[in-house]
Amino acid sequence: MPAITSTGLGSGLKINDIVEAIIDAEKVPVKSKIDSDAALATAQISAFGSINSALSTFKDSYKYLSKTSTFSAVSISSSDESVLTAKAGVGAQTGVFNIEVKEKAQAQTLASASFTSPNDQLGTTGELKIRFGSYDAAGTTFSVNPDATIQIIPIDATNNTLSTFRDSINADEKNGMSATIINDGSGYRLVLSSENTGENYAMEIVATIDDADNDTSDNLAGLSRLVYNATDKNMTETVEAKNAEIVMNGITITRDSNEIDSVITGVTINLLDTKPGENIRLNINSDTSTVESEIKAFVENYNTLITQLNEFTKVDSSNGEKGVLVGDATIRSIENQLRGILNNRLDHLPGSIKSFANLGIFTNRSDGTLEINETNSALPKFSDVLKNNITDVADFFTATGTATDGQINFISSNSATKPGTYDVEVTNLATKGVLTGLTVNKFEINSANENDTFRVRIDGTESNEIVLENKTYDTMADLIAEIQSKINSDAKLLGKGIAVTVVDDGGKLKIESNKYGATSFVAFTEVDTNFLADLGVKVDQGTQGQNVIGKIDGVDAFGDGQFLLSENGNSTGIKIEITGGALGNRGSISFSEGTTVLLNALLISMIDNQISNSSGDVNSSSVDNAPPSTLLDSKTDSLYKKLEQLDRQDEDLKMRMEKYEARLYKQFNAMDSAVASLNATLNGLTSMLDQLPGYTRDK
Repeated sequence: MPAITSTGLGSGLKINDIVEAIIDAEKVPVKSKIDSDAALATAQISAFGSINSALSTFKDSYKYLSKTSTFSAVSISSSDESVLTAKAGVGAQTGVFNIEVKEKAQAQTLASASFTSPNDQLGTTGELKIRFGSYDAAGTTFSVNPDATIQIIPIDATNNTLSTFRDSINADEKNGMSATIINDGSGYRLVLSSENTGENYAMEIVATIDDADNDTSDNLAGLSRLVYNATDKNMTETVEAKNAEIVMNGITITRDSNEIDSVITGVTINLLDTKPGENIRLNINSDTSTVESEIKAFVENYNTLITQLNEFTKVDSSNGEKGVLVGDATIRSIENQLRGILNNRLDHLPGSIKSFANLGIFTNRSDGTLEINETNSALPKFSDVLKNNITDVADFFTATGTATDGQINFISSNSATKPGTYDVEVTNLATKGVLTGLTVNKFEINSANENDTFRVRIDGTESNEIVLENKTYDTMADLIAEIQSKINSDAKLLGKGIAVTVVDDGGKLKIESNKYGATSFVAFTEVDTNFLADLGVKVDQGTQGQNVIGKIDGVDAFGDGQFLLSENGNSTGIKIEITGGALGNRGSISFSEGTTVLLNALLISMIDNQISNSSGDVNSSSVDNAPPSTLLDSKTDSLYKKLEQLDRQDEDLKMRMEKYEARLYKQFNAMDSAVASLNATLNGLTSMLDQLPGYTRDK
C-alpha cells in the first residue's frame, strides 16, 4: 500500500489509480530488467559452478596417467604359488624364468632353559649386550655384522622377571628381536627371535654384568642363563639363521630375505616354501589393461566436460531457446585452450606418439568430443598403439627425463622447466668425508692397554664415548667390523641417521662417512692413551667431502652432494644425480613435457578452488595470502559483483519510486484541494444568485 493516498473527493478523479499507473509505467520496465539480469547472473553462476566441477573431475581423471609406474604394469603368473609369487615395480622386465627354491631364509630363534613361573626373576640388576652376525659351521666363531646395531639392555626392577623382560623387549621396536614365553609342559621358556632373516642376523648374547653370582657365563643363576655366543651356549638354538637360496635359469642366488629383488629388474620374488629339484615357472608379461582403462576414463571425462559446455552454449533453432552462457567469452576461452592442447603436436618427444591422433584418438568435428578409433584401418587403432608402443605412449602423457650417460640419473623438474636437450659437464665428482689413520699395530684391545675408547664427530654430530669389546681380534676384518658396528650403533649418530663405512686401507683404518657433499666429514675428537700407537688414529679431522661441481646447458649448476640443480635458463628446475664417471663433457639430459603436465598447468589456471554458490570470494584479492585468481574465479567474482550491483540498483529504484510517488500524491492532492475550493465558491455564488429578487435560471 502507498504511504500517501488521495480520496479524489474534490475533483472526483481516481487519484490512487492514476498515481499507481504512473509509478508502474516508470518502475516496471526497470524492475523487470533488474530481475531478469539477476536471474541470468544467478543461472550463470550455477552453470560456472557445474563447469568448475566438471573441470576438476576431468583433472582428477588422468592423475595416474602422469605416473610412469602406470605404464610399466605387467601381469605375473607362477606355476606354483604355494612356493613362490612375485610382484612388479617400475620398469619390470618381462620374460619367462625357471626358479628352483632350495632354501628359505630363516630368522634365528633361541630358547632358554625352563622356569617354574613367568614371574621368576632373571636377576636383580645387570646388563645384556646383543650383537648380530654369523657363526661358522661349528658355531665356535662369531663374526659381527657391521651394518647391524648393537643392543645394550640394562636389567633392573622394571624388567628383571621373565614376563617383564619379554614385555620390555617387545616394547622396543628398534632392537631387532622379539620375545615370547612358551610353556612346553616342563616349564616356562623364554624364546628370543631375531626380527631379520639370514645368516648375518644370528644373535650373540653376552651378560656384561650379572649380580646373581658374579659369573656371567655359568648358566646356574641370573642373566647368565640367557647367554649365547661362540663360547657359551646357555640357550638352545631352535631355529638356525639361514639365507634363502634359489637357482634361476641355472644360476645360484642367495639372499638374507625371502623377498628377493635385484635379480629380475623391477620384480620382487616372494618365497613361500621350498621345493628342491623342481623348477617353478614365472611368466612376466606386459599388461596394458590399466593404461587402457585410464585413457578411456580420460576420454569419457573430457567428453562429459565438452557435452556440458555445449549444453550451456547451445541455441535451439526450432524454438529459439538459448543456453545461459551463449556467446560467453570465458566458455570460448576454455574450449579453445583445451582444443589447443588436444590438437597440439609434442614434436620434442623422442618416440612415434606425438599427438592424440597418433594414439588413435580423434576429435569429433560436430560437437568437439573425442572418439577412440578401433575400426578405421586407415587411421591408427588405439589398441594396436598400446600393444606396440607403450613406451612412446608413456612419454606422451608423462614428464620424463633421460640421460645419455649411464651414471647420470634424472631426478626431477619443476614448472619452470622447458622441454629440450641440455648438455651436462662435470668438473668435480662428489666425495665423502674420510679419515685414514696410520698402520694398525695391535689387535689386543682392552682397557689395560688403554686402547679401547674414543669419540667421533661424523657429519657435524659428536658421538657418545665408544668402547670397543675387550678382546684379541683374530684379523683386521674382525677389528674393522667391531669399530664400524660400534660407531653405527651410537645413539646420537643413530638418531640422526648418520653412519660410516670402515675398510682396510693397506693395514690402516679408513673411516668414511656414508654421506656425500661438503657437510660430510669424519673426525676423532677423543682417543684413548695408546689408541694412536696401537690403532693408528689420533685426535684429528680427515678430508672433508665435496659437492659435485658442473654445468647444465652451459651454465653453472648448484651442487649438493651428488646432485646438480639447474637454476637458470630453459633448463631451470632440472635436478640430476651424478653417481660417478669421468670429468668433462658427460653427454646430455633430455626433458620431455608430457600432455598431463600441459593439461595440469592449464586446468590449474582455470579451476576456482574457492568457488561458492552463495557468496563467492569477491573480496579475496584484498585479503593477505589469498590464492591467485583463476579464469573461473575472475568470472564468478564478476557475476557476484554484478548481483551486488543489481541489488543496489533495486534498492535505488525502490527509494526513487517512493519519493516519486510521494511527490505525485502531493501534487494531485493540491489539485484536488484547489478543485474542491473552486467547487465551493461556485456553489456559494450559485446560492447567492438564487436568492436575488427577479433572478431566474434554467435548472
